[in-house]
Amino acid sequence: MSEVKIEYVDVAKSGTWCEELCRGEINGARPVHHKIAAGDSVLFAKGVGYYHILILIDGSAVYTTDGKDYAFDGRTTFVSAPDKDLTVKASTDVRILEIQWDEEEGDAADLVEYKTVFPVVVPYQDSIQYIDPNKSEKTISRMMIPHEIIPRFTIGSVESYGYDLVRPHAHPMLDQFFYSFPENDMEVIIDGEKYNMKGDGIMHIPLGSNHGVEVTGDRHMHYMWVDFMPDKEAGLKRLNFSHRPTGTVRDFANEDKTR
Repeated sequence: MSEVKIEYVDVAKSGTWCEELCRGEINGARPVHHKIAAGDSVLFAKGVGYYHILILIDGSAVYTTDGKDYAFDGRTTFVSAPDKDLTVKASTDVRILEIQWDEEEGDAADLVEYKTVFPVVVPYQDSIQYIDPNKSEKTISRMMIPHEIIPRFTIGSVESYGYDLVRPHAHPMLDQFFYSFPENDMEVIIDGEKYNMKGDGIMHIPLGSNHGVEVTGDRHMHYMWVDFMPDKEAGLKRLNFSHRPTGTVRDFANEDKTR
């Protein structure tokens, strides 16, 4: 099995900067953490051979692409068209996780089939909620970008409070990062070993490993899974089976977290 490690972002570092994370862990994928100081702008250039998939972790910013402005205050997922420049100007200090995901031959046909319209914009609270066999009824699971929007890619989140368990499972057709929101504090279980993962961390779940998550006490489990499909057909088949929309919208702010 690959070495299991968690990389943490230095959130206290000031100014405007970016850092690539988990270098070389997943072929064709590069997670990059951006810190943009209030008033500064960052260009995400067109025509670079990969998708800019941006998750606004915190802060307020204006995104400008294809002659239009989009103002966001809080968690939002945004994907610009690969042939359009995107500029992000920070209204406050901003933190963004960018996933750079390489384009491949055949993507254009997939985008037509999926009827994808760029830019893709999904405010976190509007994410489709789903249920799967590995999670309890207590858990809130969200599809931040469903699996037939960006070719060979999908991203979502899992949220709960102790006690809760994502039962260990394996999916060799999906390669995966976990990225923890700042409030997260949980144990990741990989092939029977437990690893404490706190906020602002990222890890590569070894491909094919038996993995799950446990949260105890009154701790908050809140992380993103970022999935890539080495085998597109097998990956889509698995996701269509396991990620089933609930048709409901839940929020722990309105629920008893201990039930």
